[in-house]
Amino acid sequence: MNRYLNAKQLRVKDCKVIAIGDSHIMTGINPGFSNTIKNYAQSSEPYVASYLKIKKLLSGNPDIGTVLLGFGYHNLSSYYDDKLMTNEATAIFNNNIQLLGRGTLDQLHYDHKRFVNSFIVNQCIYPQINKLYLGDFKNTDSSQDKSNVDQTIAKHFYDGNTIRNFSDSFNLVYLDNIVDLCLEFDVQLVLVRTPTSNAYSRKVPNPFKNKYLSIVRYMNKRGINTFASNKEASQYYFKDHSHLSSKGAGVFTPLLLNYIESIK
Repeated sequence: MNRYLNAKQLRVKDCKVIAIGDSHIMTGINPGFSNTIKNYAQSSEPYVASYLKIKKLLSGNPDIGTVLLGFGYHNLSSYYDDKLMTNEATAIFNNNIQLLGRGTLDQLHYDHKRFVNSFIVNQCIYPQINKLYLGDFKNTDSSQDKSNVDQTIAKHFYDGNTIRNFSDSFNLVYLDNIVDLCLEFDVQLVLVRTPTSNAYSRKVPNPFKNKYLSIVRYMNKRGINTFASNKEASQYYFKDHSHLSSKGAGVFTPLLLNYIESIK
């Protein structure tokens, strides 16, 4: 039954713009500012899941004309590779098990036991009507002063005292696949970097900043737009140093929607 349900086309009503990505998009883009945008982002979502989700959505919904995809410094990091081998893998598999198959993951290092457990629980016991991979906007409080920027930077960009490698063989491969997919469907793709605190931005290692700029130039040559707000970080409200709060999303989302209108 679940095999049949997973294979069915996914229909969404009154949707022309979809926001896809991890927790930075989940907390940063509020669909309440437009009746044609839906936020389907989920925490810890790697680009392999985003790719499969976008493909599923575009295949069944020809009215979708724009895809907003989270694209921050942390998305370049092998931090995302390691997620599939840690406790966070369980959440990734549970959220995306209806999309992920072993064929997709065979070339990757992942926690096979957690994958199998998730598959059995979510796909083999009872019919799963809900689309587990469809996230939503999450309201969060402004509590930046309670977070530790050094811990966040260390998690995203360091393995011990060593700067992490780029995720060239995993996350960035699927980023390129997402670009190809949107071009195939003739859909506008906008790579979105949500604001971070000044303290976070200053501590991002230069190799990641340089890599980010080089990818932006590459994407622009391919006709892909990128958006990062020009507003000072001090004008935003943050959940922590790398995520917007609900108030911050209220500042950021209208700017992003205005940008989308300007490039139509």
